[in-house]
Amino acid sequence: MPCISWAQQADAIKIGVFWDNRPSSAKFTGRSGSYAIFADGAQVETLSPASEITLTITKKGILLRSNHRKVGYYHNIQLKAAQHDASVAITPLYPLLEPRKYEGSFNISNKSGRLKIINHVRFDQYLAGVVQSEAGNKHTLEFYKVQAIICRTYALKHYYKFKQEGFNLCDRVDSQVYKTMGWNDTIRQAVSETKDIVIVDSDINLISAVFHSNSGGATINSEDLWVQAVPYLRAVKDTFSVCQPHYDWLKAIHTNEYLGYFAQNYQIDTSNTEIKNQILFYTPPERKPFYFAKDEVVPLRKFRSDFQLSSTAFHTGLSADSVIIVGRGFGHGVGLSQEGAMLMAELGYSYTDILHHYYQNIHLIKLSVIDFFKD
Repeated sequence: MPCISWAQQADAIKIGVFWDNRPSSAKFTGRSGSYAIFADGAQVETLSPASEITLTITKKGILLRSNHRKVGYYHNIQLKAAQHDASVAITPLYPLLEPRKYEGSFNISNKSGRLKIINHVRFDQYLAGVVQSEAGNKHTLEFYKVQAIICRTYALKHYYKFKQEGFNLCDRVDSQVYKTMGWNDTIRQAVSETKDIVIVDSDINLISAVFHSNSGGATINSEDLWVQAVPYLRAVKDTFSVCQPHYDWLKAIHTNEYLGYFAQNYQIDTSNTEIKNQILFYTPPERKPFYFAKDEVVPLRKFRSDFQLSSTAFHTGLSADSVIIVGRGFGHGVGLSQEGAMLMAELGYSYTDILHHYYQNIHLIKLSVIDFFKD
């Protein structure tokens, strides 16, 4: 990575939007401010509030229409914001998806017959959008500060994740969810009041600030889910997540389907009474990485995905012709529990208290401090 100031690096970021389902046609509607529209390097139009353009992939190139008027075919389209708070609504037309509102400028090109839409946005605007997408509205300022610091740390740690694609991060879960601009004033305040604050480990390296919805009463060690044991991702007792909205859950699956899963995918002999009972009456004393069935083990991470379970913390029993799965928590269980952090904030804990509860042996520092140590 080139030697540049973290603070300078954090001024702006490029995000690939609609990256999980790129449209071949999309409408851009002006919301606030104005945009200069450039096509293959030359300005051809402007976009003002309530006006619109549509971009459609064709064999001749990207067809640009302005307010239903054909402008021409081009290889690259840019929407350059004339004001720092300019914003647009983007509506994918094929496939037809819900519109999203974004701030900043845009670069659009053709990638394999689909629109490649890159949002070039100020870092604080991006963070506000991520916090709003990840956490929603109606929470406390202190919780939003927690989420802002986590999201800032993640974005900077993975700043070059999509370098080969020409942008930094995308809008999917495997980056950070970014489905909207951040219009919530409390979220914007939280981003501003925690400006440049990040989380580092004892070696002054940015941490992997992973989080989930609800721990089910206790978080887990990183190696219980992934391969590596990370010093700051240690299991902690989490009473703050107990009895929160996603604390417990229940799911019923037909017994034949349930047993068939083990037989077909892991060649486990479910006709053996001892093994069958181990599967049907699974009652581990604590959350484990594997589902045990005699000498065979089933990775619970995959098991959870296959049966679309809320977490891997559960036990099972029988009711009529169904296996009843009774579980706790929502998400992978490593790092910070959002619902636990929300309650801590409501009870008066500071954002520093909350972060130190969920991440062990960490430091909250300004980006300039990283510059000092790294230089």
